[in-house]
Amino acid sequence: MKNFLTPGRIILIGALALLPTVGTFAQCKGFVKKQIPKLAPFIHNGQVNSSVLLSGDQAELTLTFYSGQTYRILVSNQEVLGDVYFVMKDAEKKQLFSSKDLGKSDFWDFSVESTQQMTIEVIVPNTDSPTGLVPSGCVSILVGFKQ
Repeated sequence: MKNFLTPGRIILIGALALLPTVGTFAQCKGFVKKQIPKLAPFIHNGQVNSSVLLSGDQAELTLTFYSGQTYRILVSNQEVLGDVYFVMKDAEKKQLFSSKDLGKSDFWDFSVESTQQMTIEVIVPNTDSPTGLVPSGCVSILVGFKQ
């Protein structure tokens, strides 16, 4: 009996298994690039923070914000994820802002008096899919500043 799983076939199967993931991340990169103009009149800080999230997921990102600056945080998501919202917290985990309180707002403008770290928590609500599959989509967190 001949061995079906030759080294060449194992490599091929592994490569084919990664294709959907690579395609999803490529789609996410294109999605994020389209969001950058929404930061205007703020200047994009050059960092691209994005991830593919599933229905019901949460993600956190901790960033440093510098004194005397005015910032815009923009959180965007693909429609398949529903009404994604974000919460800003200070270093002590005290909530400073929630976009859920504002309905469909996807950004927050603020200034900081002293340099500090803040955490942006992104929450993807649980959504039911008619197909039974868990929806997934791109979520981006972009930061802009005023000069």
